[in-house]
Amino acid sequence: MKTSDIQKKASGPGAGRPGRLYQSGDSAGAKGLGIDARRASSLRSARFLAILIFVGAAIAALGGLVLMDPEGYGLGSAPGTGILQTAGTSASAPAFSSLFGYRVVLDGQGLYRRDSVSAAAQERAQDLVTLVFGLPLLAAGFFLSGRDGRSGRGMSGDLGAYGGRLLLSGGLGYFMYCYGMMAVGTTYNEFFLLYVALFAMSLYGLVLSVYAIDADRLASICERRYPRRSAISLCVAVALFLGLAWLGRILQPLIAGDGAPGDIDAASTLFVQAFDLGILVPAAALSAFWLIRRDPRGYIAGSVLLVKGAAEGLAVAAMGFNMLRVGVTESLPMILCFLALALCAIIIGARAIASAGLGVGRQARMYDGTKLSTKKGSI
Repeated sequence: MKTSDIQKKASGPGAGRPGRLYQSGDSAGAKGLGIDARRASSLRSARFLAILIFVGAAIAALGGLVLMDPEGYGLGSAPGTGILQTAGTSASAPAFSSLFGYRVVLDGQGLYRRDSVSAAAQERAQDLVTLVFGLPLLAAGFFLSGRDGRSGRGMSGDLGAYGGRLLLSGGLGYFMYCYGMMAVGTTYNEFFLLYVALFAMSLYGLVLSVYAIDADRLASICERRYPRRSAISLCVAVALFLGLAWLGRILQPLIAGDGAPGDIDAASTLFVQAFDLGILVPAAALSAFWLIRRDPRGYIAGSVLLVKGAAEGLAVAAMGFNMLRVGVTESLPMILCFLALALCAIIIGARAIASAGLGVGRQARMYDGTKLSTKKGSI
């Protein structure tokens, strides 16, 4: 027995107890397996939440598009569930004056009957994009992330798992953003608790799914194929576009002393701008900074932002077109800018996800820190 081994046994955690010699390599290996086990557990939890989110979001989106009863959908028949009308308004176009003195015409139909015509048009467009793009995106992330373990369960993880996890995280990011704003921005309706539940599940699902990704290992796998420059350019463009657009709308009337911006509509504050300026703009800037420095965290943050941005960009563009359809004034160049950013995010995001791999079998490789190995041998 080596002297160093005797010293480790005498001074280590196992001192004074029978058993095999304590070695630093054993500790590192056990620690690594423990981290992998926690990541696997987090992924399972995130995928379970994704199932609940899928069902809940499908109900919420379909309800927003299909339910059109102007009297609401309360469990009872208590008065006050329909539209409150002020003197001089008609049942077909109820209206009121907002806190800032703007005349607001209510939609008067279905879940969004108490929202303005503009807000209801945006919410229904969001519901449509959620059904045709958001839910398939979440389902793809769920199934692809489930490929983890088919070639090395509980070990280092495979390429298919990383692509799937990134896709799952981006999808959860979209639903967190979507239903976070629905919970605080949509006028109270029968689905309020559903919006809150979807927001909460998406938030914790996003945290769990991101924790399930080993940033260093991901960077080692996808660094050469990752569209780093394109991702940096898009992140910078998103941060500048949203930052300048929203600050311009806020500061112009503030400096002129004209009160609140005209597009505040029936709301009491600018909740969309609060979300974008407080979350999305800093996230885009930080992702670009990390990618410029080749920080492994940038590959996670940038990919999640690209996937989430693709879905949300399509939703915002759809909102703008739907507003124009119902006669609400909106800037067509602004709508087209959101659509262009969304299309760029789709293209660059697809390349980013593909760089982490989406296949099993032939393309499923294991990373052991020194080389990539396949079932057919080492490369």
